[in-house]
Amino acid sequence: MKKLLLGSTALVVGGLMAAPAMAADPIKIGVGGYYQFYAIAGGIDSTVAADGSFLKYKSLNFQQEGEIHFIGQTKLDNGTTVGLHVELEGWNPSGGTNGATRTIDEAFLFAFGDWGRLEFGGRDPASYRMYYGTPSALLGFGAIQHNTNFAWANGAVMANNKAWFHATTTTNAGQFQDGQGINYFTPRFAGLQIGVGYRPKANLGQQAGALSGLGSTGPSSLGAGVCGFNDPTTAPNCPSMDYSWQDVFDVGVNYLNKFGDVTVALYGAFMYASFIPGMQPFATQNYSNGANLTSWKQWVVGAQFGYAGFTVGGAIGYDNNGLGSNYYTNVDNDTRFYTAGIMYETGPWQMSFNWVGSFNTNGNGSQTINSIAPGTSAMSTGAANTGVPGINANAFAPRGTPGSVNFGQESVQKFEVGINYALGPGVKLTGGGLYYAASGPSNAVSGNSWGLLVGMDLRF
Repeated sequence: MKKLLLGSTALVVGGLMAAPAMAADPIKIGVGGYYQFYAIAGGIDSTVAADGSFLKYKSLNFQQEGEIHFIGQTKLDNGTTVGLHVELEGWNPSGGTNGATRTIDEAFLFAFGDWGRLEFGGRDPASYRMYYGTPSALLGFGAIQHNTNFAWANGAVMANNKAWFHATTTTNAGQFQDGQGINYFTPRFAGLQIGVGYRPKANLGQQAGALSGLGSTGPSSLGAGVCGFNDPTTAPNCPSMDYSWQDVFDVGVNYLNKFGDVTVALYGAFMYASFIPGMQPFATQNYSNGANLTSWKQWVVGAQFGYAGFTVGGAIGYDNNGLGSNYYTNVDNDTRFYTAGIMYETGPWQMSFNWVGSFNTNGNGSQTINSIAPGTSAMSTGAANTGVPGINANAFAPRGTPGSVNFGQESVQKFEVGINYALGPGVKLTGGGLYYAASGPSNAVSGNSWGLLVGMDLRF
């Protein structure tokens, strides 16, 4: 009881709990959400393995994504509003970061008032959502891609090209979506607002292992239920010293204003996460190929300007991917990305064109796909990196040797045309075109694609 009273006192002091609050209306749950559907027709380059086996893709595909949002809030007598927000997936998504089937996308508590806005739970980082940069009328795509399952590209490119992620997401802290944490946003003052976020842990071992050549090393081996996954999960404790990124801090700032008929939006953000190793010797680096894990750093700046129905904008950013410079090549694994676009809006119409370029220095090298199992999408890169550089390491063996890696920049450039038309409140007909150009030093990271889209976007 003493602990309960102390907690209640703290809430009263912080403005989150009325004393008393009996006059406030109880929380009532409302329903909202969205649903998007696309039919895509076009072409995707085949992946041809070193042994001559190959993987082809159909020229037509249907893609869908949607969520049902349950939102409830109440305004306390002291003026503070408190509520909850839960997002139920409206389709059958693949397994989340922890390997389990995902049914809930975001789930968090919130409170806001004259003092700002506070969020706790599975929610996108503050700086991720404050983005202003390249505009897009192709809903679900764009330079800040909310629907990460929407794409039209070679599977090997999406899995192996280290530049792929930022060809679709040019905002800050995009890899840490929906993770358990806290966000705070200040009130907007003279057009300026600041947002900060904190997450105790970011359990991204599987992704980092694939990018670095460290294989399964990392917290992914601990299975579901471990804290830090990019879903609104929970756990009774939170291990440390398990090869994960921890204490993830992000800060964002944006500025919105209007000067005559010109609107201005500016954005800047930074993220930092510490990498905490474990007890297994040498697990943070691969002495066969020189890969290693380190603190994760990102930053993004962007801007938008609007006039007479036109909006132009762009952004530039940097991401070290949580990887250090390769011990042997002394080349980093950083991604630098750039984007720009223009959108025009008149009446119920929106039309846009944008470009994104993402470039990774690839200090750890690119694996080669040696074989593809017939009738499947299972690709094999052969033996793992072994040996000692300068003596018998296969990582630095001639191209084509199982386990060898190839060096040179990996890149992905995306060109996008979008258009949508509002048929009525919450109902839009949308479509456009996509072209991805992916290149690099191996067949695992190279391949182009193009597609034409038509679909619907529903909001309720």
